[in-house]
Amino acid sequence: MRAVEIPATSVVVAEWVSWKCRYGCPDYGRVRTCPPYAPAPERTRELLLGYERALLVEARRSHTVRYLASALEREAFLAGFYKALGLGAGPCRLCEECRPEAPCARPEEARPSMEACGIDVFATVRANGLEVETLTEPGRVQRSFGLVLLE
Repeated sequence: MRAVEIPATSVVVAEWVSWKCRYGCPDYGRVRTCPPYAPAPERTRELLLGYERALLVEARRSHTVRYLASALEREAFLAGFYKALGLGAGPCRLCEECRPEAPCARPEEARPSMEACGIDVFATVRANGLEVETLTEPGRVQRSFGLVLLE
């Protein structure tokens, strides 16, 4: 696990990312933190204008990143960063079954992923000097990334 401080302007948002969710992910439309319920890329671009910096968080598992995003958001808030906002990695798995039409059962922990909000994770990670690659062989260790916006 590691976290690096990055400028918020280095976060890359692209329209194609949410298309990959729509046409490639079985959780599309089934999880409240995924599209079409997650903020659209244009909303994410607007949101980023209100921040100067962020923490880019890396861990081996997406569920670890999701936990860290909400935990670090809370710690940052308590430290005076009242606009702190965390974004996780991958679909939320906090509940056995998500009912997107109902209120979230765990809103204090549930966070949309970077990719669900239209963030190009690969471009963002690489723009900040970290490595990320497509896994092409079974058994390779996945690296997941999240973001905590700070102000």
